[in-house]
Amino acid sequence: MKNSIKVRIPLIVIIMFILFGLSISFNIVSLFNSNKGLEEYKKMAEDVNYFSQIESDLFQATLALNDYIKAFEKQKEDEFIEYIQKAENILFNLENYNIGKLESAIFEYKTLFNQLISSNQEKISFIENFMEYGPKLEKVVNEFINLTQEKRASSSLTIYSQRILDGKDKIFEASSQYFKTLSEGDKNNINSAFENLELQLSTLEYSIVDDELKTSFLKIKDIFNSFKESFIQIVETIESQEPIIQQMEETKVEILDLLEEQRAELKVQQDTLGPTLIEENNTAIMLTIILTVIAFVVSIIMVIYLIRSITKPLTEFRNKINQFKEGDLTVDFESKSKDEIGQMANALSEMSKELRKSMSSIKGASEKVDNASIKLTKASQESRNNSEE
Repeated sequence: MKNSIKVRIPLIVIIMFILFGLSISFNIVSLFNSNKGLEEYKKMAEDVNYFSQIESDLFQATLALNDYIKAFEKQKEDEFIEYIQKAENILFNLENYNIGKLESAIFEYKTLFNQLISSNQEKISFIENFMEYGPKLEKVVNEFINLTQEKRASSSLTIYSQRILDGKDKIFEASSQYFKTLSEGDKNNINSAFENLELQLSTLEYSIVDDELKTSFLKIKDIFNSFKESFIQIVETIESQEPIIQQMEETKVEILDLLEEQRAELKVQQDTLGPTLIEENNTAIMLTIILTVIAFVVSIIMVIYLIRSITKPLTEFRNKINQFKEGDLTVDFESKSKDEIGQMANALSEMSKELRKSMSSIKGASEKVDNASIKLTKASQESRNNSEE
């Protein structure tokens, strides 16, 4: 059954399908792996863009921070928070990387900014308190002037009091400039104005002899001390912002270094993966071609084998039949093949054997008839001869 033609043909077809199927399957697997590698390479490129976007958002946040430090505007505060939030959102797309330090640095950057906001709010509160002391000081000084006039005190007290009001105005004028520039020079000008005002107060204090006037003067001095203390609080708050700003600058540099480090690492991975993908793709193409060629060659060989396994026995069988047709009964049809052609040849071989046996029997009978005929002829001749005698 194994050598049967009806088994051999489907078997060869199945083998051909298997070979070409293996070639196609390998090609599909290669394409899948190649696409997987390309997706990975594409993902790396997207991640590089993500890191670049974080750097861009950080740059925009830094610009907003610089503007915020100058004027402490709410708009710039919102811009800074918006860009930092964008950077944090992008980090969620980069969970496959070791970005713990980067997340911590950005979080610290935002925390420092919140501290700066709190400090600025505190400064604003101190400034508002500072500005309230102007009218208060002016009020008690005017009350003191009125009291000196009622007491008919020395006119010098009024002059000193007026100088205090002038000193107060100079302080407010200088402080207005200082709150805009935060320069050391403007701060020193205010401190000088406070020193001059304090000197005027000391001069005024030494000139007072009336107890009621002294009591009124103490109000001026208390408000002045509170006035000066509020300015000191403002200065301390402003100066406390400098370390925060400096620390934010250091944190920004750290973030940029971490971003550059991540980009460099990704670039190394890309430079490694790119040639690897090309090499694997070329190898896959070459193996696919080789497998296809092997499948094609094997298929051709098997088809040729199938054709020869059918046509060669048929040709031999036809030649023997022609010999048999021409009367050569000695032709041997016997075949070693077990397929249908071999079975048919063996059947004809048996038939030819039986035919030869029959022919031998006929020949033997013919010879007997010939011998009997010869004997009859001789007997007839002898009888004729005897008659003639």
